[in-house]
Amino acid sequence: MIISHKYKFIFIHIRKCAGTSITRALAPMLGEHDLVLGCTLEGEKLEKEALKNGGLAKHSTALQIMQTIGTEIWNSYFKFTFVRNPWDLMVSHYHWALETNWDDAKGYTDKIKKLDDFEDYILSPLSNRKNCTEYISDMNGNINIDYIGKFDKLSNDFHAVCQRIGLPILKLGACNTTKHFQYKKYYNPLTRDLIKDRFARDIQYFDFKF
Repeated sequence: MIISHKYKFIFIHIRKCAGTSITRALAPMLGEHDLVLGCTLEGEKLEKEALKNGGLAKHSTALQIMQTIGTEIWNSYFKFTFVRNPWDLMVSHYHWALETNWDDAKGYTDKIKKLDDFEDYILSPLSNRKNCTEYISDMNGNINIDYIGKFDKLSNDFHAVCQRIGLPILKLGACNTTKHFQYKKYYNPLTRDLIKDRFARDIQYFDFKF
């Protein structure tokens, strides 16, 4: 998550939607009073401090950010995020959990590693994730940001963001990538339809298809 007073933008970082790559590309360009939570060494330290005090986090929602910074800044800054096809997103979540050394106090990734396979993951409560639309909606459920890029058009959409906030075209690195086949190979009719139901609003709003 980034709040840049220098360039007057806010980046809402949705999990597994290239947020780390975007944050690391933008971070060197920011001003000394700009806020980065997560993704960089300094950002990780700041997030830990913020969480201790009940503050914002790397994956805070648009509503949480707006309530923290106030409507005046929120309304005057350019707000953007990136979203991802939910069938692809869930495959990425699963393989990230298998490959990462990170875990939380509840043993989230360790529990996923103990599951039998991807189907077992989708059928378990561990796969319950927010819709991307939940990250960027106001208290009435209305989408409340200025620009939504798509993961499958990452380079072009990020270039558009750079132009909009007055930066040169920045190169995105590959961060937190996972090794897996094309997402369709992991689904059967049951798990495909479960994700269709669970992410119905994303699928309708962003016109995602399996």
